Amino acid sequence: MKDPLLTSLRRQLKAEAPVVPAAKPATASVPARPEPELSDEALFAQATKGAKRMETAAPPPRAQKPRKPDAMTLLRRAQAEGEDERTQVPLSDTVALQTGIAPEAVLAFKRNGVQDKQFERLKAGQLVWKAAVDLHGCTLEQAREAVLQLLDEAAREGVQVAKVVHGKGQVNGQALLKTAVNGWLRQLPPVLAFASAPPRDGGTGAVLVLLRRQRETGTPDDHPDKRDARSPG
Repeated sequence: MKDPLLTSLRRQLKAEAPVVPAAKPATASVPARPEPELSDEALFAQATKGAKRMETAAPPPRAQKPRKPDAMTLLRRAQAEGEDERTQVPLSDTVALQTGIAPEAVLAFKRNGVQDKQFERLKAGQLVWKAAVDLHGCTLEQAREAVLQLLDEAAREGVQVAKVVHGKGQVNGQALLKTAVNGWLRQLPPVLAFASAPPRDGGTGAVLVLLRRQRETGTPDDHPDKRDARSPG
């Protein structure tokens, strides 16, 4: 027969014993997946995320060395700056082209009052030209305008000897521009004399032109050769 006191004591001890939770079954650990490699573009985008784009001014263009303008450019510039100031001198193409000039013909012309010695120096190229125009590729109208601009430029700059390169191009067997230049220069009052250039300056494809010298008062000097005759050389 069980002792009731012993039975009660066992129940009390059992109620006071700590409850140990049952152990959970072990689970296998799964290794983490490696992150994919990022491209250079993605890395750059990630590094610059949130950055603001700064607008920078473009660098100034590199200064180019100015090119020395040719004679035609200078003449066109003179036309733009002072066309209204130029005295309009009527030129007749009909008169200029009356007498055809051969491509190899030597041109020579001088007005009364020009000394023979001065004229010989012009023909020999001993009077240095300071302004020039090249008429190659010009139409008759363009060539006429270029010659007038040359005289205008020379007058403003005080140039007394200029060169006109007319070439020897032929139209129907006639050196058209050479013929026109020969006729035009004879009609222009500022022209005292002209002659075909020596070989070093273009030979019979160009003329050296002696122009009337302008005094400081603006009145023409009718005898520029007298002043030149007193200069050395």
